[in-house]
Amino acid sequence: MKNQFKVLLLMLITSIALHGQKTLDIEMDEKHTIFDKSFSTDSNTILVLNLKNTAAQVVASKDNSVHITYTKEFKNTRKKHIKRQLELLTVSGKKEGNKITYTTNSKNSHVYLNKLVWEDMLIGQFEKKNMDSIPKPLKRKSLDSLLFEIKSSDILYKNKLFGALKIKPRVKKWKSSDQLIITKMIIEIPEHIHVRATLENSNLVFLDDFYNRMTMNVRNTKIKFKSVGNPLNILDVDNGYFYANKIVAGDYTFANTKKVLIGEILNTKINTEFTKVEIGEIEKNTTIYDFNSKYSFYNFSENFGELKMNSDYSEINLFLPKQSEYYLETIGHNTVHFWRDIITEIPPSKKNVNSKMMEIGDRQNPNKISTHITNGIIRFGEDFIDFGED
Repeated sequence: MKNQFKVLLLMLITSIALHGQKTLDIEMDEKHTIFDKSFSTDSNTILVLNLKNTAAQVVASKDNSVHITYTKEFKNTRKKHIKRQLELLTVSGKKEGNKITYTTNSKNSHVYLNKLVWEDMLIGQFEKKNMDSIPKPLKRKSLDSLLFEIKSSDILYKNKLFGALKIKPRVKKWKSSDQLIITKMIIEIPEHIHVRATLENSNLVFLDDFYNRMTMNVRNTKIKFKSVGNPLNILDVDNGYFYANKIVAGDYTFANTKKVLIGEILNTKINTEFTKVEIGEIEKNTTIYDFNSKYSFYNFSENFGELKMNSDYSEINLFLPKQSEYYLETIGHNTVHFWRDIITEIPPSKKNVNSKMMEIGDRQNPNKISTHITNGIIRFGEDFIDFGED
């Protein structure tokens, strides 16, 4: 079974690598158009996307229409296998009134799309086995380094798979006899319409900035944005991965999410539980509610306004702003608090009475960091945070 999964994962890795290239100097034998339609829109149009076991790219429409194209190309593939591949696809798209609905499902996605659950179990076992007995200090990451990490997320993920499977990375040279299947789905969306999406076991990449209103229910999916945000946004992400260079507004919920990487964030509300979150820079006014997650805050803009965080059973690693003036206040109970060589423990409170743990600066300063943490750990650092033996 393990060897079988190795083959499947290698097919996944090869498919991603080839799909990511801008051009392929390979003449394919067959090309099948699964779906190719355009739909006119106006300011009242709603686009409903139901994507299951699907990989797709979203780009900005050059006109006021929604354009969806879905193709599969084959090289050195048996007719019987091509027929089977096409039979396993379910696709439909229609417009009724001002609602456009597009639904797609690939029943053989386990071969070349995800297997997220199995992959994560494998990577988790590999990382646990190779973990040092004493945790290394956490270094402050620059915004640019985190943005590079987001950009390279697919490569980093692939390298972890190689490590877990003990496969040595190598460049695969194309042979004229190799079998190749290229799947491409492009969704072009105009900027004025509301997008409602249900994503399951999928991989969705937004190649352009996206400021449309969105209502998304995301399950076991990898989703990646450039700059994204709308005051009316509601995104509910359960499991999988979330990447965004910048979030400018909206309401986002993450539960059991393997990794959340955000470059910059402003005017945003986040709710999390059992999730790992890294934020490159708090740019302006962010509010976070958390239960039992791990947060790393690396940088703050010159005028970041206010960061409010209410958490329970959380682990918070926060690098202090480089600005000379800001106000910081931490309150809570049953919490261990680390700052430089000072360790403060606030004991449990039977009546849930909070105590002030730390206060820095002038309360009137417009730049404020306010944390309310119970039953957790909070660490502050300047250039690095040493975990020591917490």
